[in-house]
Amino acid sequence: MNVAEGTIVPDSLAPDNAGAVLTVDNVFKRFGPLAVLDGVSLTVSKGAIHGLLGKNGAGKSTLSNIIAGLLHHDGGSILLAGEDVSALPLTARRKRGLHLLSQHSEIFEDLSIGENLLLPELPRRFGLTDWAALHRLAARQLESHGMPVDPRRRAGDLGASDRRRLAIIKAVAAEASLIILDEPTAGLAAAERLHLLEWVESLTERGTSFIYISHHNDEVRQLCSEYTVLRDGKVTASGKAAELSADAMARVITGADVAEFHRSRENYSAAIALRGLSFPGGGPVDLTIGRGEIVGLVGLLGEGPQELMRALGGLLPIEAGAVIIDGREARLGLPGQSLDSGIAYLTHDRIGEGLVGSMSVTENLNLGNWPRSLGWLVSGAGMSRRMREARGAMDIVMGSGGQEIGELSGGNQQKVLLGRLLERKPRLLLLDEPTVGVDVAAKEQIHRLIDDATKKGVSVLLLAQDPEEMQRLVDRVVIFSRGRIARTLQGAEITIDAIAEARTAR
Repeated sequence: MNVAEGTIVPDSLAPDNAGAVLTVDNVFKRFGPLAVLDGVSLTVSKGAIHGLLGKNGAGKSTLSNIIAGLLHHDGGSILLAGEDVSALPLTARRKRGLHLLSQHSEIFEDLSIGENLLLPELPRRFGLTDWAALHRLAARQLESHGMPVDPRRRAGDLGASDRRRLAIIKAVAAEASLIILDEPTAGLAAAERLHLLEWVESLTERGTSFIYISHHNDEVRQLCSEYTVLRDGKVTASGKAAELSADAMARVITGADVAEFHRSRENYSAAIALRGLSFPGGGPVDLTIGRGEIVGLVGLLGEGPQELMRALGGLLPIEAGAVIIDGREARLGLPGQSLDSGIAYLTHDRIGEGLVGSMSVTENLNLGNWPRSLGWLVSGAGMSRRMREARGAMDIVMGSGGQEIGELSGGNQQKVLLGRLLERKPRLLLLDEPTVGVDVAAKEQIHRLIDDATKKGVSVLLLAQDPEEMQRLVDRVVIFSRGRIARTLQGAEITIDAIAEARTAR
């Protein structure tokens, strides 16, 4: 590998098959006239964690789906432990130990943990499910991986981190030799991220290999032994992850230096006041937010920050207190009432709560705020005009407004969701992980969009698990403990270390 003019160029992009659990050799894929993968090759060694990097739309998901057998490729070969599996379907590849766990891997919430773990092959006796054997086998698997929970519990009661662990344990229990992890730490708290990363690393000691996809470059540098970078469907760099600095990794992913956004802090006139606000999981809370100010909320899971956000957004009931916006008390309680009062909530779960996958990009952008003609007819021209304006202002990369929203990259989906909220001209914007699952370039664009909104007088409450992101964006940090505000950081007190420490302290 050599470095030239700020770009890291591999000495050879040809796969080395020796001791490889997976060899991808010269794979091509087209969608119509568009080449989405162009001669991609990579090798994953046994017991290794291989980082797969690239901006949104670079081809990572397409390659993962081809490796797993969800998509057919147009050329090249896929070898698993030396066997060409290119023609085999998903089920056959799973039987050979290849598992893909997407960011939204399905856990059946209403089934037990044990059922989720052992499906589709539940133990049987006399033609019926042997529940005693199921619970015994599941408990043994869970305990062997340091997750001693009752297998009879409802899977939906698990936290996000434990759900991810359950999906991985299920794959390992099925004798997976290679697991593809797509954004496994998205939406997790810092402590949960660290715990999951340490556990994944421990699985390599058992011989399990991983392809690791993440927009958290620090995770890749910490966890992965090797990496491959895709850009516009081509391999542009590969090598040892430990040899890359954070800046160099950002460069090889984007192909250029990424100008980091830094916000200037000002003095703000009061615009919004929370007075004695109580809600499930927190309160009473008293907080004043300035016009155009960004206030970061920090606290352990269940300590109050997210509960406050959801209460203000109309997703949790407000039990006592008042919200004053520009001197008038807001009527809250339902999401529609929050929106009508000038409060817009950006959920951390854009797939489950924010977007409608069966709708087009244009429909998602206009959802709940349809432009009208003649006072009551939905205006198609108005919808298209809004889409054109948002596309230009927010740099949304897409084929057309009629494209299904699910075909867009995570960063562009997030811009559509943010654009829908900003179209309502809110007074208070609630941002719960606004850059979760987006690449470094999209993150900078979203940061600038948020800052542009504050320059127009929009106030912001921000939740972000990345201390560096919060430090760069916020004017003030409010720290929660046991549902109440414990203290506040301002000015020079807002450091990455102080935010990280506050996130874990009670």
